[in-house]
Amino acid sequence: MDIILQLLNGMGPLHLATVCKITAAFVLGGIIGLERESKGKPVGVKTCVIIAVASSVLTVVSIQSAEYYAGISDNIRSDPIRLAAQIISGVGFLGAGVILHRRDDAISGLTTAAIVWASAGVGIACGASFYLHALLATALFMLVIKLSPHIALLQARRQQLGRVKVRLILDEKEGLSSLMNRLHERKNLIDAMTIRDIKKNKIEVNFKLTVKNRTTLYELYSMLRTIDHVCSVALEH
Repeated sequence: MDIILQLLNGMGPLHLATVCKITAAFVLGGIIGLERESKGKPVGVKTCVIIAVASSVLTVVSIQSAEYYAGISDNIRSDPIRLAAQIISGVGFLGAGVILHRRDDAISGLTTAAIVWASAGVGIACGASFYLHALLATALFMLVIKLSPHIALLQARRQQLGRVKVRLILDEKEGLSSLMNRLHERKNLIDAMTIRDIKKNKIEVNFKLTVKNRTTLYELYSMLRTIDHVCSVALEH
């Protein structure tokens, strides 16, 4: 602690400002990374802190080097944010590494990739002395991440399903008429239906269902399970 105090006392205003910038990037990057790590994501505290601090350092170097060389000669002119601007495109390679394309055509990792990019942005803001901007951005990041599950749940309750792939197993062929009658009663549209016999005299029915009424996937599943002779239901939305 005494060594740190001696170093701080020996620093000029410029060096103290640099320490404040990098420290702010360290703290805010750690806050962002802690949220990801608490959910077991591949990008955690270490990654976000490294990105934020490195971005802050590069921004400070970019600004101070432009000022330094401009003071040496009037013929030297450089953009103080030119080096920092390359961070945004460069960090995209890290973000691409955490985006996964699963077998079911679903995309995962977009939020984590966005966090990587956002950590760089927070570091740049700290390096350019925009502390309020960095703090406000970090707070908003945390807010939207915390609220997004509740918003998604609210949308799921109100959203129409639209088009759903349905796979049913019937134990008797009489179940086909019951199935068709129930679907027509609810005014749902059926498309691309296939019917085939499978083992143990059971019947497999596959079709695409356009759900017009406001209903959830669970409600549709529950409705299909109540139809006579339906012994298995698989839905894909």
